[in-house]
Amino acid sequence: MTLRPASTGESAAPRFPNLEARFGPLTPMDSGMQSRVYATQDGQVVVKVFRNHQGHHRLEADNMRRAGMTQWVVDAVEADGVEALILRRFPGRPLRTTDIPAALPALRRIVGTLHQETRGHVDLRRVQERLRRFRSALAAYPLEDLFEAVELPLERGELIQPAAFCHLDLWHDNILFAPQRGEVLVIDWTKAAWDDPLRDLALLKTGTLDLLGADESLQAALSFLPESDTATLRRYRAYLALTTLHDLYWFLMNEPYEFEGERARKVPRARHALARLPR
Repeated sequence: MTLRPASTGESAAPRFPNLEARFGPLTPMDSGMQSRVYATQDGQVVVKVFRNHQGHHRLEADNMRRAGMTQWVVDAVEADGVEALILRRFPGRPLRTTDIPAALPALRRIVGTLHQETRGHVDLRRVQERLRRFRSALAAYPLEDLFEAVELPLERGELIQPAAFCHLDLWHDNILFAPQRGEVLVIDWTKAAWDDPLRDLALLKTGTLDLLGADESLQAALSFLPESDTATLRRYRAYLALTTLHDLYWFLMNEPYEFEGERARKVPRARHALARLPR
């Protein structure tokens, strides 16, 4: 796997005696909210060290195996006081706007295969809980059309659907692309769970495809839908609205200084899509 270079100030790797005895010196590559990624000198694997001790290294390994990615998982270990996931290194980079057209065919295959496995039905109580939380936090903003786009289909029973295995974090930094090969690898599987596959596809649009222009993004997004009937499009419309509300809520709670800029960008994009999909 190839991720972003470490930022300034992260050049000196902490010592992991047991991990380095097995894999050699580790060099910081990337740092996220829950983990830090290190490269080995031979370039064969990366070591993802989790900041907490909640078993996320094994959770992610299990989710990757369920998603048919066993060949990328080397090991999940507890060593040197940390929990670490060891992965084969992918010769690519986080997806860029210019990469999207070339990456779409491989990404469609990955997502289509992922969503084939189903189990039970979508837990709509969680959808209702999210809506209540979002309404409370975002009450000061004119977003009634986005709330109605979710609440009306929910009340009509249109969101009662089988649950598929979903990634649930398909933003562009979690999609690696090897331009020379046209290959794609989806990473960061800690949030994967059973949910409506159209929620996964809505996350893909808002987190990745919206790097494109509004019309091009929607066209690309619709090419991922398993069906193009009215019921599917209405359900997808609901999850696009829900995902936008989730993103706004996240920024308000976690990065409030970014909220207004994100609202100015995300809400018009969501309304552009909602206006072109059946109610």
